[in-house]
Amino acid sequence: MKKNLIIFYPSYEKGGVTNILKNLIESKNKKKFRIHIISSDQFLKNIKSSKKFIFHSVKKNITIPFFPHRYNTALNAMFVLFSLVSKLKSNIVIHSMQSNVAAIIVSILKRKKIIIRNSENPIYSTLNSENYFFGILTFFLKFLFYNFADGIITNSKGSAQSLKYFVFNKKKIKYIYNPYLKKIKRKKFKKFNYIINIARLRKQKDHETLIKAFQIFLNNNKEYKLLILGHGNLEHKLKLRCKELGILDKVIFKGWVKNTKTYLKKSKIFVLSSVYEGLGNVLIDAINFDIPCISTNCPSGPSEILLNGKGGYLCLVKSPLQLANKMNYSVKNYSKSLKKNSFAKKSLDRFLISIQSKKYFDYLYKFN
Repeated sequence: MKKNLIIFYPSYEKGGVTNILKNLIESKNKKKFRIHIISSDQFLKNIKSSKKFIFHSVKKNITIPFFPHRYNTALNAMFVLFSLVSKLKSNIVIHSMQSNVAAIIVSILKRKKIIIRNSENPIYSTLNSENYFFGILTFFLKFLFYNFADGIITNSKGSAQSLKYFVFNKKKIKYIYNPYLKKIKRKKFKKFNYIINIARLRKQKDHETLIKAFQIFLNNNKEYKLLILGHGNLEHKLKLRCKELGILDKVIFKGWVKNTKTYLKKSKIFVLSSVYEGLGNVLIDAINFDIPCISTNCPSGPSEILLNGKGGYLCLVKSPLQLANKMNYSVKNYSKSLKKNSFAKKSLDRFLISIQSKKYFDYLYKFN
């Protein structure tokens, strides 16, 4: 008999989590489940797989003034989840991929098993929050409620380690790499003098450091350009910074790009400048398209993907000079950089959808 798997994902977001969820619901390994998804209508419009799950829309019925959009969406989604659990009654497993505290509260009230997904280091995400009040509030709520979850899936060993500081029962924590790649590319691509970064233009991604580093890098590499793919609230500020540094003509802001592989194929070096990450899916893409990678050695996942520096270059967080030096060394010793990438590529099967989705669903099925 199939179990009802309720996936709680109140706020649709482009990229990361949505792609992971899409890969899961399209996986052949989901056969033991009847999947219900609680999300916004925007999710349904962007995921063309409606026959593979039962969709439950989150409507904007309640709004608390001055609270972030995600808080209000989570509150409205709680009522949808409560109603659905009451309707299905039994044979239910709840899996929260977002707004975990809201889903945990419902699971406590309805006495149902809940497995949450935590993709970020909670300490570093709080320290680098764009709104310190809500950052601290979110941290407090996680500390209070995560211990009521029956299981916690993290997407890296580092992320799992970070949770051990405030989850009392360590056995609840299970790291499962993102089910991300369909296949590993074996074709070589012609490269141009592009440094590429793919990330939301938010505080977490620290494009300020990247831009400063690129200015230093240009002193000895004037033929290069920096491609930044992504959108966010810091776009205007970052463009002004490029203008102040006199490199606006060398930095190309492409905005949000659905098909990033067009740019990945052409780029010579990939740079991740984040202050923290859950895993860092963009590094996986870059390696897959034969692009040597440079990343800040930030918590939690980049060093795992780059095999602690054996599969790419790692540098300190918020260090423009060190990042520039790594970029310069990488292009000047490009054959060595490609060898590092080849070494990292041998381990990419860790992120294949077929392998990790099976681990994911096998873990979820254990809960009754």
